[in-house]
Amino acid sequence: MNRQLNKKLSPFIGYLLIATIISYYAGLNLGLQEVGFIVLFPILFAITLLNDKAVSIIKYQETIIFLLFLVLTFTAVFYTNIDYDKFIFTFNKILVAFIAAYIGIALSTKMSLEDYFHVAYIISLFIIIYFEYSSGNFNLATFYAPTAMRYDFAYNANYYSYMSLFANFSIFRLHLKYKTKWTLLGLILIPFLGIAISFTVQTRSGLLFLLLINALFWLWVNKGKIKNPIKLILRKALLLIFAVVLSFQFYNIYDKSNIQNRIGEDARGHLAARGFEVFVDYPFTGVGAGNFANYNRARAFSHNNYIEALSEHGLFMGALIIIVFVLPCFKSYKLFSSDRSNPEYRLNLLFFAVFIIYNNIYVFYQASFAMMYFFLM
Repeated sequence: MNRQLNKKLSPFIGYLLIATIISYYAGLNLGLQEVGFIVLFPILFAITLLNDKAVSIIKYQETIIFLLFLVLTFTAVFYTNIDYDKFIFTFNKILVAFIAAYIGIALSTKMSLEDYFHVAYIISLFIIIYFEYSSGNFNLATFYAPTAMRYDFAYNANYYSYMSLFANFSIFRLHLKYKTKWTLLGLILIPFLGIAISFTVQTRSGLLFLLLINALFWLWVNKGKIKNPIKLILRKALLLIFAVVLSFQFYNIYDKSNIQNRIGEDARGHLAARGFEVFVDYPFTGVGAGNFANYNRARAFSHNNYIEALSEHGLFMGALIIIVFVLPCFKSYKLFSSDRSNPEYRLNLLFFAVFIIYNNIYVFYQASFAMMYFFLM
């Protein structure tokens, strides 16, 4: 496509992108999830491929490594003890995650549609929270002491924390770029809703990481350049007072909440330990995609990106997907080192550093919503 045609089609593709993300990642209660996945997602992929011609795959190291990992994952079909049903199910998830990653990096760079992604993730968060509110599972007045059980929610409880994290980084990005009253309102509203829903669904990772990234955004990323020493001291004093007041208020809420019963629990620690044992038993080949569930009593995945990659794919293939997550962190640190005052570089470094830690909580290379956002950033 030539540039002029690209410019004319960009808004249409942008709105299609928003519709796809919302229906696919937040459309469960509206009955639109299958429409998003079966109809809109393939159309968006076809448009991306037609426009980009797969150039973005060979242009970036991370996409090449991810593609190599995807191809090599298929070799597990030759393993003697492979559970083909579990393998096919998981391989398809990785394939869709790769396609989502490609869409994320191609459309944000080739057609400059980054803002559409961020808007879509923010709207998606509002939608999934709204439906929990409308169903009676979420209440802003009593979010810290919910009456609903974790399995009462439409999505997996942790999904709300993942979407809150991404929506929070999206409003960070949009605010640094535009600095409007709407983005400022978003900086207040989105973290509050994310923390509130984290209390309600009792997700420890959602609560802790949302608090962490918002504190670092205001104290480190969005510092601004204040040359007047009096204004600088005043800003720091106001931030300190605000932080102390918020801390006391947060403690009061936390002290009355149900989530405190989950802090300190290590229900998934045994899965990580078992995953490492499986890796030691099959260090070079792993047991095949999706097959770790057959090697633990819980019949579950490990909830850890690194352990899952090594136990199911072995050292070589597992290391490939680990590199995909680690490499951008090194690149963002290099950018940050070249200009430590640049808030965009600080935000990039914060995202990739946090995501490296977050990978100890979930297997994100099998999740299309996560890989799309990761490659977008």
